[in-house]
Amino acid sequence: MALDPDTTINGQRLKDFLGVTRKELEASLDRKTLVAAARDEGKQFSRWMTATKWQGLSQGVADHVCGFLQDDLVGVFAGAWSKFAELKKCARETRKEGTTMDVALASHDFTYEIEPRVDVLLDGVKVAEIPFKLELTCEVNGLDLFLTQGCVYQVRSGKCDCKAKIYCAEKLVWTRNLASVNLPGELHLSRPITLDTARTED
Repeated sequence: MALDPDTTINGQRLKDFLGVTRKELEASLDRKTLVAAARDEGKQFSRWMTATKWQGLSQGVADHVCGFLQDDLVGVFAGAWSKFAELKKCARETRKEGTTMDVALASHDFTYEIEPRVDVLLDGVKVAEIPFKLELTCEVNGLDLFLTQGCVYQVRSGKCDCKAKIYCAEKLVWTRNLASVNLPGELHLSRPITLDTARTED
């Protein structure tokens, strides 16, 4: 499923950008999948699930997974940009007060991953954990960044093609292609992205 081509990342959380819903995840996280994925050394969780057939587990786990996807999307891209040596060099050159620079970032791709886990408690005691992984791969084109004082203050234009996957242990439980998503035409960052932390020379 492709998102509308006018989708932007301005102010969005990762969950909203991906378009993932609790109901979608709940449908994929059936009892068999969760029991198989659980790290349950004493098999207490498996035995308890066999005995009780707890119906609320899928919904509860899906809620937790959605809760893990609350990162600010600008921060996701910022983490990728901070690894570019040329961009960091430009940032250093703007440390002097009053110095600004517009940088056209070449086409690039990056992968963002998080590996959260959901702990399962019985009577307040942890008996198992269920591991997850989110993998977001992006190809970004036509991006301009405005730098001053070693930080990115504005992001202008750009497009990206992304693919997102969510795994429960080794099993793929959700995937989506995000085609030709527009990055903000002009985004003024309330929290500038620091690329160079060296002290400004007097």
